[in-house]
Amino acid sequence: MIFEIGKTYKIKGFNDDEIAGKLLTLGFLPETSFLFVRKSPFGGAYYFELNGTKIALRKEEAHAIVAEERF
Repeated sequence: MIFEIGKTYKIKGFNDDEIAGKLLTLGFLPETSFLFVRKSPFGGAYYFELNGTKIALRKEEAHAIVAEERF
């Protein structure tokens, strides 16, 4: 999934079961909302704000999240 900076999303699920385990332990639970803060200059890391905590994920981990934009 391609995230846009400054937008809020709602998690619907994951498309990679191995990565899903790590994301779940970090708090990326289905139906949870998060803000996409930014990505690193070379695109290697993505920064999210989830429940008041900022979390950096590798590109592959971020792309495993299936989400919909919240309006």
